[in-house]
Parts: sequence; C-alpha cells; structure tokens
Amino acid sequence: MWLLLWAAGVRPAAAQPTNPALHTVAEVRGMTAAEAQQHRRVHLRGVVTFYEESLFSRFIQDDTSGVYLFDAGLPLHLIPGQLVEVQGTTSSGEYAPIVVPQEIRVVGQAALPEPKRVSYEDIASGKEDSQLVEISGVVRSVEFLATNQYFLVEITTGGGRLSVYTPKLPVDRMEALPDSTVRVRGVCSTQFNHRRQLFAIRLMVPRPEDFMLESPAPADPYAGPVRPIGSLLQFTPQGSFGRRVKVAGRVIYNAPGKELFLQEGDEGVEVQTKGEAPLALGDQVEALGFVSQGDYTPILQDAIYRKIAPGPPVAPLAVLPDEALNGKYDCRLIQVTAKVLDRALHGTDRYLVLQAGNFIFQAFLGGVDGSDPLVGLENGSRVAVTGVCRIEPGTWQAGDLWRAKAFRLQMRSIADVQLVEAPSWWTLRRVLGMAIIVGVVALAAFAWVAVLRRQVAERGRELEIQIQERQLAERRREIEQERTRVAQDLHDELGATLTEVGMLGSLIKTPSLSPETRDGHLEKLVQVSRAVVATLDEIVWAVNPKYDSVASLASYYSLFAQRFLNLAGMACRLSVAETFPVAPLDSRLRHGVFLAFKEALNNAVRHSGASQVHIEMNVVGQQLRIVVSDNGRGFTGPVRQPGSDGLASMQERMTKLGGHCDIHSELNRGTTVQFSLPLEGPVP
Repeated sequence: MWLLLWAAGVRPAAAQPTNPALHTVAEVRGMTAAEAQQHRRVHLRGVVTFYEESLFSRFIQDDTSGVYLFDAGLPLHLIPGQLVEVQGTTSSGEYAPIVVPQEIRVVGQAALPEPKRVSYEDIASGKEDSQLVEISGVVRSVEFLATNQYFLVEITTGGGRLSVYTPKLPVDRMEALPDSTVRVRGVCSTQFNHRRQLFAIRLMVPRPEDFMLESPAPADPYAGPVRPIGSLLQFTPQGSFGRRVKVAGRVIYNAPGKELFLQEGDEGVEVQTKGEAPLALGDQVEALGFVSQGDYTPILQDAIYRKIAPGPPVAPLAVLPDEALNGKYDCRLIQVTAKVLDRALHGTDRYLVLQAGNFIFQAFLGGVDGSDPLVGLENGSRVAVTGVCRIEPGTWQAGDLWRAKAFRLQMRSIADVQLVEAPSWWTLRRVLGMAIIVGVVALAAFAWVAVLRRQVAERGRELEIQIQERQLAERRREIEQERTRVAQDLHDELGATLTEVGMLGSLIKTPSLSPETRDGHLEKLVQVSRAVVATLDEIVWAVNPKYDSVASLASYYSLFAQRFLNLAGMACRLSVAETFPVAPLDSRLRHGVFLAFKEALNNAVRHSGASQVHIEMNVVGQQLRIVVSDNGRGFTGPVRQPGSDGLASMQERMTKLGGHCDIHSELNRGTTVQFSLPLEGPVP
C-alpha cells in the first residue's frame, strides 16, 4: 500500500480472552472494517511475498490469502520466501483489513505461493489487494527511482494501465524495454484516497525472476516503417493496436519534457514525451510512441524522438475562423488575423482574447515567468497570430456542415504575435459616436436615477448580508481546522500514553502483586505521567497564538533542550541569537518544526553516544536556521536506509512545512542536523 497508515489509528490492544485468535489470513480479510478495528488477536503462519520499507510495502500470504503488515517499528528486515510466524492484532487499515504485528519470527524458508493469473478487470475491482498475482502487458515507459533503487515500469493491459515496481529488468538497458511484452508476478498493492476508495494499482515484484520478457521490442526501435501522420487510428484490417508506431515530421512546437508537435504536409500530431533533447522549429524529427485517442485527432503518448536533420521553420497557413472550426487544421500551424479584445493571466500562461468577424477565440503562450510579454498590445489592435490549432469538438455530427465548439491557438513565443494595425481612438467617427452615446446616457440617467438608487441600496444590503455570512463561514472553517489539528495531536501524542497509564493503574490494583513489582509499576506510572504532562505542555504551547513568533520558538526550544538533555546526562551548549526579527510563525509551523527538533535530540540521546550537544538558533536572511550537533560516534552511508526512519521522517516533515533538513555525519566525529524554514512576511 502506497500511503502511510497513520490515519488508521492502529495500536496494539489488550488481549480479549473471550475472543479466540485468528489463524488464517482469510479470516482477517473476511472481517468488516468495524470488526477489524476491534483489534482481534491473530497468530498467522505464512510466506513473505514482498517486503520493502522504502516503498511502505510489507506482505505475507498463507494458503488462504495475502495480507498487509502495518509498520509497527519492529527491528527486522524480511526477504521474500521466508516462512514467518506473526502474532499481533487486526486493524481496519485504510482500504482492506490489515495486521498490526507485535512479534514476527522467521521459522524457515518456503516457496512463494503460486501466483493467480488475473485480468486488469480483476485487479481494478480491488479484490486482489495484497495477493500475489500474474499478468501480462505491453511496456509503455521505464524510470529508475534513485530514492529506493527500484525501476518503475508502466504497462498497459486489458485497456488499463498499471505501475510495476521491480528490483531488476530482464534487459541490459532500460531504453530497450518499452514496446516489449512482459509477464509480471507481483503483489497487488492498491492506492486509495481518504474515503477508502481505490484509484490506482501497483504491482510489487518480489524477485528479479518474477519480471519476465515474453516478446522483446525491436532491437532498433526506429527501424520500422514510418507511418503517415494522417493514417493514425484509421481503419486498417491488418493493423494492430497497442504497440509503438513511428511518425516523422517537422517541429512546429516544442515544450521540452512535456510535448512537441510535428507537421508533415497537411497533417499534424501532438507527441507527449519526457524527452528534453534540444530541438529547433523546422527540425526534421522521427517520433516513436503509443497511439491514443485525443480530443479530436490521435496523439502519441510515452514517446521518444530523434532529430534527423535541421530545416527551416514551417510557414503558417492563413485561415479564417470558420475554416479552423471544420477540424482539418487541428494540430497544424496556422495564422489568424483578429482584433485584440483583452488579455488574461492564468498561472504562467498568458492569454489573448481575440475576435475575428463574429467569432471570439483565445491564443495562449505557456510557461512565461516574469513580466507579461503581451503587455504592450492595446485592446482594439489588429494582430496576426500564429500558433498550433487546437479545437474543442463539442457535439459531433457527420457531414461537411459540422463545426467544432471552439478553437484556440497555442503560440510558441511572443514573435507569433505580429501587429497589423494599432488602434486609433481619435477618429471623427469615434468622437461623434462617443458624443452621441454620452448624450443618450445623460438623458437616460435622469430618467433612471431614482430606480438605480433604489436598486443600488437593495443590492448593497444583500451584499452586506452575503459578506457577513461569508466572513462567519470563514471564521468557522478556520476554527474547525484548528480544532481538528489539536484533536489529532491529542490523539497521536497522548492516546497511546494514556492507554498505558490506564493499564499501569489496573496492574497496580492487582492484589497478587509483590511490593517490589507494585513499586516498579508505580515508578513507571510516574514517568509516563510526567511524559503526558510534557506532551500536553507542547500541544498547549503550539496552539497558543501569543507564542506565534520566532523569539518564543527559540525560547521554548532552548528550555526543552536543556531539560531533555540534562535528564539524559548530556551537556547542552546553546548558541542562540540575542534578538530575533518580528515575523509571523503560526502554530502549525511551530509544532511541525518542534517535532523534527525533538526527533533530532532523541536521536542524539539514543544513538550518538555523545557527551555534549550543541544547539544554534538564528535567522539568516529570510530563513530560520536551527542546528543540532553532537560529538558522538556518527555514521556513514545514506540517510535513507533500514533502521533510519527517524532521519528520513525529519526530512519529510520539513519538506511538508516548506523547509528542508540537511544531515551531515562523520564516523567518530559526530552528527550535525540543520533545519531551515523560510519566514513569511517582512523580516527586518
């Protein structure tokens, strides 16, 4: 399963003597979400089918079914094919019932279960979740993921698309795999939303031999014949769908890493590609990709390309709006002369609203950072706009009378807009027209003034009521969000600890306990109670708006670090700036950074073997900088490795907050963790 299951609220529950333990996976998966959330005891014996912490995927399967194991923080790494015994409890999970292990014991080796041969419809139904399955398909794309050393392979099968994660490919070069037919054995891992609804499927391949090549792609992918662009998705009795095809044409548009458009003769095609090889307008290019249905004309997806020869830019064809709407110029380079009505901005895209005759259309220029290159065009100017024609079909009708609902021009640069005629406002005709209009408006105003005043007053009252209602709704939404976050913090931080307090209280009441054991439980109860008070203090500090400043953050962090490290018997050396700038720092940011800071101190106490921890806090430029360094044993190797979830979680937490976490460590020379967070608003 792709998402972490924090929201599942899973935690080991006290054993239920009246409820017998479950011994098969089928019993677990046969439970409803409400039943699984009662934390029934399980004692399973099965084979590990996939286990990879970096992919948040842990699965076992017995003779009855397969199931997902929640990350309970057990210090072990399993390998597919190991026979294990799992003791734990059930949980509802976020899609299907899961197991929260309390103990996992390797008892031997066993063959992986025979994978079930399935179709895309079987997988898409969700019923094969956590099961070892087998399916065949055509490879669409391959990508190597450096973060976990796995290959991400996209395949199509049965009209659907799957993501496959495999440790190794059956070919020497991953570029040779697209367009191959492969057979995959893997554990079906569902991706789901917060409403327990499936939206994507992954297959997790346990071993290299479980990713098999059934029929390879051509050794030279470009060796096949060139298909005319106009023949794509046309009827052909001998044709086959689902394999790559090759087209050739001249470049009329190029957005590296996203798409390019090719035109050959009177046909054009959109090529969706991640390729970033440089191309110039007019270059002769061969593109190899998978044909798919576009809005109107076919497109090539997951494509690769190569430059054949340079060439002059393609000359646009001048057309009228009615000609553009007949669909024959879709994906071709055209030029339309029109009048500028307005300009618009959407993200990094700049739009021109144009009128030619009685038809209004748009031309847009994408990926523009900085100033608007179209700002010099005045409304009323006549321009000749060049761009790739993209039509919006609307309702289709057969016959020559059909016209598309609309069309737009996708420009390449500001050079695609040529001024034909600047607007001239001070002509005699316009002056007379304006005078007549002003006179008519003035006469009409006297007649309508009373009506307008009454309407304005009524509308003003309505708007005032609407504004008050919206302000009230916004305040309620903000309060609800803060209440939800505080409730989640109380649940996450105090839930398990208070449960432990209750259990210790129950144990102390046991009459048969010896005095020594009861004193031990009392001492532990005192320690846990102190931890509850400290955690509650952290949450109260985080939500109190009077501490929404950098100075308050530095003061609280310093006091916490001194108290925490002194209890651990470690020296705490502080280097905190004397003054901090006035900059807003809301409770979400303060609490998020505190959790990462607390994790860094905890790692220093538990793992570093240090005698001293040095803490620095200051503001450099627009960045809050917090550095935690120790003089401990340090470590070598990457941060993301088995057993280093704390280091990775600090980096992920800071990334979600908009900052970053840098970790540097040298063997026998200590570890330094630096947190950086950009500050909003002016920083004097």
